[in-house]
Amino acid sequence: MKGLFHILLFALFTYSGLGMQLYAQAPDSLFTAANKLYQQEKYLEALQKYQKIEKQDLESASLYFNMANIYYRSNQVAPAIYYYEKALKLAPNDNDILFNLEFANRTILDNIEPLPRSLWQKFMDGVVLRFTYETWSKIAVGLAFIFAILFLMYHFSYSTGKKRIYFITSILSVIFVTMSLFFSYRNKHYVDNNIEAIVFSTEVEVKSAPTNSSDVYFELHEGTKVRILETLDNWKKIRIADGKMGWINASAIKEI
Repeated sequence: MKGLFHILLFALFTYSGLGMQLYAQAPDSLFTAANKLYQQEKYLEALQKYQKIEKQDLESASLYFNMANIYYRSNQVAPAIYYYEKALKLAPNDNDILFNLEFANRTILDNIEPLPRSLWQKFMDGVVLRFTYETWSKIAVGLAFIFAILFLMYHFSYSTGKKRIYFITSILSVIFVTMSLFFSYRNKHYVDNNIEAIVFSTEVEVKSAPTNSSDVYFELHEGTKVRILETLDNWKKIRIADGKMGWINASAIKEI
């Protein structure tokens, strides 16, 4: 089992890789009981307890990861990928989540070739989105604290050589603080403006317009990830990895 972290409403989760720590006793007991059932391979019973935690508007990488594993074991492709994706949003560098998600994606029927990524997109994926915006904010706070210490050492030092070192390192720390805050802002902006969803219908038609009578552009199958561009009544305008766009019935997908 994996550790938990994330703050939402009244609960605090800490992601440590060793276990789960909660301030709310009821979710803590549920998670412990669910983990035992999971280890005993009583997956349906474990899932029911995990779902009770989820219904309390609590979220964590570990909770979603375990739920995804159960869905995958029961050959439910869409919910498995859905919860792996939700877990990955909270722990974007977790190798277990990345590995299982990649494995689950191989079961999708749609073979979509992604568009080539620009240098900026690669930078976003490799650096800005490597951590969550909360983590980047914490890094910025830590670096600001280091700057304060270096500045005080510079101010009270009598050695010219040490003053030079403290001055240079304090300037570097300011630069890194600024970069961390920028990455945090860009990360939050990306998350807020890139709404993704998973297709839950076994098969669904993507239309040229938000009407049932419009032409069919292409079809998608369960488990495929789409990006939501626009909403109109019960229709969603979506784009897939290869750049194709169209309108899909909102009931066929579930936002991550």
